[in-house]
Amino acid sequence: MGLLLFTTGSSLSAVAQTAPSELPKPSELKALSYQKISQLNDVSSFPSYQDLVNTMGLAEAYSQGNRLLPNYQEPIVTRGNSGITVFRNASPSVALIVVGDVKNKQFDPTAFGAGVVINSSGDILTNWHVINGYSGAVIFFKPVGSADIDSSTAYAARVIAQNETSDLALLQLTKSPPGVASISIGNISSVQVAEDIHVIGHPNGKLWSYSTGVVSQIRNDYSWSYSDGSKHEAKVLQLQTAINPGNSGGPVLDDQGKLLGLIAMSEEGQNLDYAVAADVIQNFVAKSVAPTRSGGSEDNSPKAVYSSGHLENGSVVLRATFSDLTEYIVTEATGKTLALSAESADGTTLLAWTPNSSGGFSEWSITLPEKSVVYARGSGVLPDRLSSK
Repeated sequence: MGLLLFTTGSSLSAVAQTAPSELPKPSELKALSYQKISQLNDVSSFPSYQDLVNTMGLAEAYSQGNRLLPNYQEPIVTRGNSGITVFRNASPSVALIVVGDVKNKQFDPTAFGAGVVINSSGDILTNWHVINGYSGAVIFFKPVGSADIDSSTAYAARVIAQNETSDLALLQLTKSPPGVASISIGNISSVQVAEDIHVIGHPNGKLWSYSTGVVSQIRNDYSWSYSDGSKHEAKVLQLQTAINPGNSGGPVLDDQGKLLGLIAMSEEGQNLDYAVAADVIQNFVAKSVAPTRSGGSEDNSPKAVYSSGHLENGSVVLRATFSDLTEYIVTEATGKTLALSAESADGTTLLAWTPNSSGGFSEWSITLPEKSVVYARGSGVLPDRLSSK
């Protein structure tokens, strides 16, 4: 499933496009008379049900995350030169991760965390509990200065690896933005108790916040659990620093800006905070980015009822009806695909046009139930960049 990575820049006009006026409106497609097709041998002309549901869910996540950005202002770091240097160098590699619930379409606006870019390909490390239950997420990079909602652009990514026990997950961008910076993973053997550390995250929605503290202890085979009942065990760094919801998945850095750990949890009221240790991260990443990793996702699409209709101009419309979603593919009489439209039970509508060489569409728009519109552009089967304009 595609995920979304958000960054800011001046290329917004290259993302948002208005659907051509000659494309049929969703209301026109719904009003057509259709004849049921008893058997459709080739369903490859239909994007999968799961891809469409995921795209709609991530558009909702983009919309929710985009509302957070205007609250961001570039923080003023006041804890000494090392902290200023670490924050300035590392914060562009710290992402805001927002997940959209693609299982029941109920989006929880508090469902966000942090992530760390760990290589030049733009792979992003975060906690398992941040993305648990999702095959994708929306990722924003830190704006320069204050955030401008009119220049936020999104790129798609997906979950490619996860380890529940150690509470780690890895996201892969569908299309990595140019010049994306990464953070190197440090050596756990060099970590010392009482060593100064630096933390960047989004505590309680306070985006790209910096805090500092010290390593209190290194604990092997530490066990913890979350309110959902999940149980975890790994080597961790015990920290004395300020940690709150939204810090999960954020980096613990040394004075050189290397990753010593990944913030996982805090014991409420105890001032005891923990981060998954660098050597656990190193082992997880080494296995996750191996050349044999899977590039696809399982499609658990429910069964559809297929039917066909015709527009006045002779174009053919193939319709796939699911229990909670209806999908339309518009083709010329010659068989050339023109557009895709879909509507979910909650009122989310999707329109895609301009077929590309990958079997997908170059231009997309998703209208959410509250009538806000997310625009997208894609070079693959699914969108890889999104925008609010």
